[in-house]
Amino acid sequence: MTKYLTIAALLACLGLAAALWWQGRGMVALEAENARLTRSVAALSLQAEQSARARDIEAARAQKFANRNTELNAAIEGLLTGDIKDAPLDPRLADFVNGLRGAR
Repeated sequence: MTKYLTIAALLACLGLAAALWWQGRGMVALEAENARLTRSVAALSLQAEQSARARDIEAARAQKFANRNTELNAAIEGLLTGDIKDAPLDPRLADFVNGLRGAR
């Protein structure tokens, strides 16, 4: 009887050892997967931060162009409506133009 109990205890120990070995192997695979996923999350977080910075830069650039567009539209409107300040004409150029007019 003791012989059978010893064999049963030995088989139970071998079964438990096999189960622990199998679980240990699964644990190594899960740890490797966890490390891979952690790196992936870190890379995606960096990518999200970079996208947010790019979005902010593009918004500032668009605002700059919108402001410039407003300024240029106002200048064009001024030109079209004749809101132009007269500048003094160079006397040599005035003489030249007057000379062309008189040559006709």
